[in-house]
Amino acid sequence: MKQSVLSRRQFLQLSAGVTVTSALAACVAPAAPAADSGDAGMETTTIDVWAYPRTENDGDIVYGPLNEGFHAAHPDIMVQVEVQPWGGRREKLYAAAAAGEAPDIWDATTDTVPAYITKGVILGLDDLLTADDLADYHAAEIDAASLDGVLYMPLIEAEVNGIAYNGGLLSELGYDPATASFQTWDELYALGERAAEQNWYLESLSTFSWGGFLVTVHEAGGQVYTDDRTDSNFLEQPVIDALTRWVKEFQEGWVPLEYAIGSVDEQGGLPDYWLSLEQVTARREDAACVQDVEANPDLEYVIGHARSMDSSITAVSGIVSGQGWAITSQSDAVDAAVTWVKYMIMPEQVGTRANLAGTTPVGNKSKEVWNPAPCTAEYVNRFGPLLFAGVDTNTLWQESKVVAGPQFQAAVLGQATVEEALETIKTEIDALLLEQYG
Repeated sequence: MKQSVLSRRQFLQLSAGVTVTSALAACVAPAAPAADSGDAGMETTTIDVWAYPRTENDGDIVYGPLNEGFHAAHPDIMVQVEVQPWGGRREKLYAAAAAGEAPDIWDATTDTVPAYITKGVILGLDDLLTADDLADYHAAEIDAASLDGVLYMPLIEAEVNGIAYNGGLLSELGYDPATASFQTWDELYALGERAAEQNWYLESLSTFSWGGFLVTVHEAGGQVYTDDRTDSNFLEQPVIDALTRWVKEFQEGWVPLEYAIGSVDEQGGLPDYWLSLEQVTARREDAACVQDVEANPDLEYVIGHARSMDSSITAVSGIVSGQGWAITSQSDAVDAAVTWVKYMIMPEQVGTRANLAGTTPVGNKSKEVWNPAPCTAEYVNRFGPLLFAGVDTNTLWQESKVVAGPQFQAAVLGQATVEEALETIKTEIDALLLEQYG
């Protein structure tokens, strides 16, 4: 049975895109000051914030409570939050900046920091935020939101990726779900062979998932880009090993052939074999242990383990990624914008926002006020420390996906060898590196 299921973000993309974007009442107007308060003639600064939906009404559910607290502390700053649809968000921001109509602040994504810099829309924050402002962040969280040592968007939420197992299918394959562990590629291949005997899939691998390929390379102990971004390592052994694994899994029938795609347009509507109980393992985000079981109560969701090619290599679970507050370089209210960002990245506010929005907070102290489902907390605690950041996560992300996707597709379909595919990718990517970084 094929079952197409919308992810939480896809649902919100669609629902947000149905209506014309409008400014929501996330700015909580202050009560009229008492006659003797001394601030009747207070000058106020208004800042505009673009956010993207996590709930059915972020204006009331998320930003109403948060901005009420902010305004109590800073009555001279009025905040207008406009919830934008996810679809086309980058292009709309670039167009607004070009027209001189960009917001003061927006909810930025880690994977496009280089593009924001190239477009000239993002303000570096090193001179505007202090060490105390950033004290709750892990080093990898700072790294993921920075480029060349400059911080651009302090994170407010994380996407903690890891591995889940279908306990029911494992039992039918002769494994004990409570103790089963597939941490090396050989262990994974053995599971794939057993799963194939029952016409089940081992996992899903999209040839257009650049993040998924980076994880596979790092599982092999490698890195795609050199630290100075002047060269790529596509012909080095770890990258060869990564694509060889993908080719093996496709050719053995351990992953769905439908996921051998070569363009963005082919990503929509793919069947979800994990939720239809035909796939033994899956890469999932932190809250999936709740959301997936709600989607299919028959799923026996088991939290899995990070992987590496073999036991000599440190296992990784995924990429440090998420959303953060960025200030546009066109803002004419930078001081007020910085004041709001500083308030919103305080651990208490980061944790509170995560509770209101149903997301995962970054940092340490923020988690003291976070109230996740127990399985979500376990997932974050297991996989969070094994996420990686660095040059691979903020170099030519979108460009790499577009260049590599068709070549990965050709390799897994047997239309090109691994070496031919990687040589083609390297030629195109190295030209982009030269153009971008010299």
